[in-house]
Amino acid sequence: MTRGIAWLLAAGLLIGAATWQSIRLASAANELPVLYTLGGDFALDSTLGSVTRLSEFEGELVLLNSGYTSCPDVCPAALARVRDVMRALPEPATRIRPVFVTLDPQRDTLDRLDPYLEFFGSEFIGMTGSEEQIATARSAYKVFYQKDDIASELGYAISHSSHIYLLDTRGRVRATFGEGIPVPQIVDTVQRLLAETG
Repeated sequence: MTRGIAWLLAAGLLIGAATWQSIRLASAANELPVLYTLGGDFALDSTLGSVTRLSEFEGELVLLNSGYTSCPDVCPAALARVRDVMRALPEPATRIRPVFVTLDPQRDTLDRLDPYLEFFGSEFIGMTGSEEQIATARSAYKVFYQKDDIASELGYAISHSSHIYLLDTRGRVRATFGEGIPVPQIVDTVQRLLAETG
């Protein structure tokens, strides 16, 4: 087992354990759990045209995902799932913010993020910053990250986890969705949180 795969499995187990513990605590109230071991505020340059804090979206739900524009398959698939969730929801899109944080600030400038995300939908917001700022955001959400040298024009690739995080109107993580979670299940979870928050 490679170090990258081992880290991915460990990150998945940590997130899974946090999810299970919170589900146990919240089941009596029949609400989505609050995943207290994940999340936190951060500020990054965004495609909105200014430095944006994640907390600025309080009052709305957020579908948060991390990746990079040169990613060959995992990131486009995750963003396509977020797009499909947005399209399937009967609620106005203004109540939900899909946010994509790059893991590759060296290459992913705002000029690169903007057209990339536009392909998935005009409502998508891209965020980037310094290596240190990205590391802070990555750590808060326990995103696995490993930079690997490769023999290609790109020079390197990034192994990373690809969870989609659902944040409530107070910026708290209420659910995470791995690659195997189907779109209808995500839609159902988002609708539950919309109903809970009114």
